[in-house]
Amino acid sequence: MSRSPGAVAIAIALALLASACSTRSIWLTDWSTGRWSSQGPALLESADPELEAPQQLVASSGELRAIPLKWEPVLVGRVAGYLVERAATREGPFERLAQVSGRLNTRYVDAETVPPAGPSDEPTAAPEDGVTWFYRVRTFSESGQPAVSASSITTATTAPPPGAPEDLRAYSRQPRQVPLSWSASEDPLVHGYRVERSPTARGPFELVAELEGRHETTYIDVGLGDLRVFYYRVIATNSRGGLGSPTDPVQAVTKPEPLPPVKLHAAEQRLGINVLAWEPNVEADIVEYRVLRTRAGADRAAVVAVVPGDSSRVEDRAVGAGETMDYSIVAIDRDGLESSPAEPIRVVGEGYRLEASVEPGGVRLHWDGRAEEGYHGGHVFRQGLFQWRDLGFSAEDGFLDTSVEPGRRYRYSVVLETPDRQVAPRSQSLEVAVPEAAPDA
Repeated sequence: MSRSPGAVAIAIALALLASACSTRSIWLTDWSTGRWSSQGPALLESADPELEAPQQLVASSGELRAIPLKWEPVLVGRVAGYLVERAATREGPFERLAQVSGRLNTRYVDAETVPPAGPSDEPTAAPEDGVTWFYRVRTFSESGQPAVSASSITTATTAPPPGAPEDLRAYSRQPRQVPLSWSASEDPLVHGYRVERSPTARGPFELVAELEGRHETTYIDVGLGDLRVFYYRVIATNSRGGLGSPTDPVQAVTKPEPLPPVKLHAAEQRLGINVLAWEPNVEADIVEYRVLRTRAGADRAAVVAVVPGDSSRVEDRAVGAGETMDYSIVAIDRDGLESSPAEPIRVVGEGYRLEASVEPGGVRLHWDGRAEEGYHGGHVFRQGLFQWRDLGFSAEDGFLDTSVEPGRRYRYSVVLETPDRQVAPRSQSLEVAVPEAAPDA
């Protein structure tokens, strides 16, 4: 009976497969780890002295938390597979790590490289990184008997923890933030960086950020206060969460807020106007000043004016005659940082110096006409039941109210006026009591 070429090839492949799996065990490969998992025969306690040991066992160093192993197959004898054994020292003791079925399956990846737990006070930041193990391999038979002899011992070490990043810099005098930069690690196993911060160089340090990517080498720590001192360090991490050594701490100081303006004073006063002045701030980046005013009985200050940083003088034109007010001032720099308010000053606005006396003909009023400020007279008002009544205009600095009655009380105020009818703030009111009997002339 003749066979086609394809049928012959299939028969040869099946024969080779049967030879490789002569123990009738099933072996599978986990391609994600390169590890062979076995469903081979159960191993016996007794050893087989006739089985040969594998040759040329090689273990590769430098892998991240894994150590690949490879050896030459044993093609003679009743070999059903291999036993991988591991120890922390060359002298042992060796523990059985894996059972690899099939005489042609000659590789294994040790992905469980974490060493045994040491005393609790030992540092264990990254126990799987930089770990050294010693390996040997022996064969086992179809009946499950391990060989007496083992391969030569070989050793390998997992990739070490990442080194500390270099050239860490922290930039001071930035407004409520600290920019950081460092050089990218040359270690291809570095996955990212941890940024940590402390108020002192001794710590403790707290985690500020975790950055992903070997070339993510800048970070800005924001939301900080003014004139705050911080210490920073950076730690490289690998993709399995291993931490390297931290950098030496570097110091940074956030930008201070401007100093409060000094020597605030009333430089000039006119009726209805207070002119305020102060010394310019020593900071070179002041962009404006905010002048604040608090009237008597007010809960909070109001903004009188905002002037450019090269100014040191402002006029308040909303001043009542004889009104008492508190002033302060705040400096603001180009980054928006504000100084504390300057020491407040109390200023009493210019008034009329209004006076009154009772004469036989009525109530005589007298005031400061302030002709030097452009006023040419004033209107005299007397308070009525519901409103103020205009008694008339006087070009003099006084006025006689003849419409008063004995035994009555009257309240007066005056409003000065310029020739173009610009009026000054109303004077403070003045109360006058007219006695029952008019005084003698």
